Amino acid sequence: MAAGLLVVALCRLRYAVTLDLLPDEAHYWLWAKHPALSYVTKGPVVAWLIGLGTTLLGDSVLGVRLPSILLSVGTGWLFYRLGQRLFSSWCGVATAAVAAILPIFAVGSVLMTIDSPSVFFWLLAAAFFWEGHENSSGWPWAAAGLAVAAGFAAKFVNWFEPLSFALFLLHSRTARSDLFSSRFLLLLGSAALGLVPFLVWNATHGGVTVDHLLHRGGLREPFTLQPKEIEQFWIEQALSLSPLVFLALLWAAAAGLRDRSPAAPSLFLASLFFPVFLFYAILSLHQAAKANWTVTGSSAALLAAVAYWGDRARRSSSARLLVGSALTLALIETAFLHGFGSGLLGPKNPLLRARGWTEIAREAERQALLSHPDFWIANDYAVASEIAFYTHRREVFVPNFRKEGTQFALWPGYRPTPGSRALYISSETEGTVPAELLREFPKARCLGGAWRQWTGRRIEYFRFWLLSGPDGAYNSSGSPGAGTTTSKPGLSSRSRSWNQARAGGSP
Repeated sequence: MAAGLLVVALCRLRYAVTLDLLPDEAHYWLWAKHPALSYVTKGPVVAWLIGLGTTLLGDSVLGVRLPSILLSVGTGWLFYRLGQRLFSSWCGVATAAVAAILPIFAVGSVLMTIDSPSVFFWLLAAAFFWEGHENSSGWPWAAAGLAVAAGFAAKFVNWFEPLSFALFLLHSRTARSDLFSSRFLLLLGSAALGLVPFLVWNATHGGVTVDHLLHRGGLREPFTLQPKEIEQFWIEQALSLSPLVFLALLWAAAAGLRDRSPAAPSLFLASLFFPVFLFYAILSLHQAAKANWTVTGSSAALLAAVAYWGDRARRSSSARLLVGSALTLALIETAFLHGFGSGLLGPKNPLLRARGWTEIAREAERQALLSHPDFWIANDYAVASEIAFYTHRREVFVPNFRKEGTQFALWPGYRPTPGSRALYISSETEGTVPAELLREFPKARCLGGAWRQWTGRRIEYFRFWLLSGPDGAYNSSGSPGAGTTTSKPGLSSRSRSWNQARAGGSP
């Protein structure tokens, strides 16, 4: 088992360097350069892990992604150990193998996002809890709580796990007394330690993370049923796991609710799945939750599904056909995501978000050499983070009016002064400089544009603008002098020609 996990990890290491960083990965890398107890939108674990990885391997793609790949080894081992403890060694091996080919787990084991540590600590807490459930010792309960605390510092949904434990104990005939025991209080107390950095940091920053979570979940708006949002949630859940596998997980988790065996392992896994899944399913009645938001619960349901359908496949040829079809479809989907026949996915390939950033950063550097700006500004946090990474830690700002609700609001920003000039890097489809930015830099001239692309496929168009204050006039060569452009928002005639050409298929 260990050898298999090592081989898979080596393959992931090789694949990791073939992708540029996702915008979120680049943003977390920026967080790692500003260590903190928490951040505006997420807990600190992802930034701390990236900080460790880049300390070992430098500010490289592999330095950012190394922690995720190492965690994937641990997650695979936990799948194996939990499957072995709950059902059989065969179930443990099969679950680790199936997880390696499912889209959300396969891709998530390479990309350094909050899901990697979240799933690892979710399964680690479950393993410690089961150890404590089967033995009278108190240390596994404390260890389970600490794993919940670490998971919460990675992804806030991990604090659902004590609720899952409580629901399992409540419905377990043989372990109900543990719900009101000192051991469970020890677990809760240990888990509460994870709240301390979050509460301290938010107390000193006006509760900004709570505001973000309410906004992200659509909870600041009147709750109304939105059929398109509901449809989007179910489609994304199915695609992230592969459609037949998703149905198999739901079936097995529902069957687990009827588990009345003395140990009730299937009931335990169902208890880990349904609170998370139903919470986001309810939120999605108004605003669709993202596919990865339920991945912690899905990891438990995967164990239940392998045990449930594996047992049936051994006894029924039709079940074997169904299982084989589900796994084949999942493998094909994952292969597409990894670049094999990805042209069939077209612009819907989610990994296109991790392509072409190196070229955009190079073009930004070329434009800066020609125009000599005092500072760089990007149109949003994602672009700013990517440019900062691929220009080797250059400081890139976001417009002052767009800092609210992002980590950039807590970091020093640019200060326009008379005569100061900025290179503005924008992916906005309108092809204009925002009016709010023009109030700070009344003069704007489009320097050109470039496509973010991969293997000749155009993904996203970027424009580069030279902005200057009232006393920062420049001539046609981009150096100070006469011949300024209009200060009104809009495109110059040259920019309009680029837009027209773009509409025809070329910049």
